[in-house]
Amino acid sequence: MSAGALGPDAIPAARPAPPNIIRFDTGRAALTLLVAAGSIFMAQTSQIPYLWGALATTAICAYIACISERSWIRAVWINLAVLSCTLGAVEAYFWSKEPLERQMQYSEGFFVPDETLGYKPVAGQTLSHRTSIRNEPLYQVSYTINTDGLRVATPSGVDASPTKPCLAFFGDSFMFGEGMPDEGTMPYQVWKKLKGTYRTVNFGFLGYGPHQMLASVQEDRLTSHGHCRPSQVWYQAIPTHVSRAAGLETWDPHGPRYVLDAESRVRRDGHFDDAVSTSALDWLKAMHRQLPAHIKATLEHSALYRLLLRSHRPVDEQDVTLFAGIVGEAKQLIETAYPQAKFHVIFWDYDDDREVVEAVQRELARQGIAVSAVSSILPNFPTYRARYEISPYDRHPNAMAHEMIADFVAQSLHQEIR
Repeated sequence: MSAGALGPDAIPAARPAPPNIIRFDTGRAALTLLVAAGSIFMAQTSQIPYLWGALATTAICAYIACISERSWIRAVWINLAVLSCTLGAVEAYFWSKEPLERQMQYSEGFFVPDETLGYKPVAGQTLSHRTSIRNEPLYQVSYTINTDGLRVATPSGVDASPTKPCLAFFGDSFMFGEGMPDEGTMPYQVWKKLKGTYRTVNFGFLGYGPHQMLASVQEDRLTSHGHCRPSQVWYQAIPTHVSRAAGLETWDPHGPRYVLDAESRVRRDGHFDDAVSTSALDWLKAMHRQLPAHIKATLEHSALYRLLLRSHRPVDEQDVTLFAGIVGEAKQLIETAYPQAKFHVIFWDYDDDREVVEAVQRELARQGIAVSAVSSILPNFPTYRARYEISPYDRHPNAMAHEMIADFVAQSLHQEIR
């Protein structure tokens, strides 16, 4: 057949053009760019950068959904926009519920690793600590750390002979004296009130718990670091020492780990980070510890992320038993090594969680440990606890609280001498 025999019906019909995936919209693009750029700028300066990051992401996803021609692509981007918007709302909610964050700046080398205690202050230096609220300074103090890695609790030049009677103090930032000058801490105040009759040694440090006290005693740091044969040992506890002793706090991953054996006796079992992570939250914290410092800092700008890092399971009866067992073991070792020494506990009986407070007091009593509640030392505590705190934004004991507790310790010693 010749080409001329082909009729018009024999010519193949042209195929329809495939539908566009997107259709560009100049007006919407400009608006999206403006919102995204403004949000990114705010993320660089705001205290809630992840909220603004979520807003920028939501705007971009919404724009792509609007210009998408295919329904399934549009659905994907709509869902991503909804997810981003939801995460932003969650971030804003937790930021609004979060206590006003203190910004704390420490001098370089403030915290150094220690195989026995997990961490400690660098020895033989004067360390600086600045705390601010919304970039407004709250306080700036210096801490003098002696060559044994302990905060000074007596003036320089005082007789440090192991034969001189001494008082040893254990605890956390309350005992260390966070926010206080050297002379304002409770152990230093005790030395002044006793007019130098006893030398005072301060083993407290930020974030410590009873497990650091027991590890110090087991390694005989009373002698090797404190150069002290104590007449008395004072341990200052707060309710959250229960969770610290159980290894639930993020800042103490390599702290000494103690467990209860079948007979409910305390034994050392390595460090907290030797234990296998048993939950998604434990895994997150373990992963966070492995990240480079700059990535940690970036992630910790998120209120939701900070909440997850601080979160842990509620303490239970076994945790309280472990806490009391650790304190009891330290007491027994001290009184065995130093037969003349007496062991005392000062307990901050806050009213935030009365169930835990009462359980701690009950377990310590069962261990035969005498406890002096802070409510019996500071008038109207905890009802008017604010009068004994540095500020509403920093709830560490203020100068008045340190001095009143030092009065109590000094008077207790005078009564025992009589």
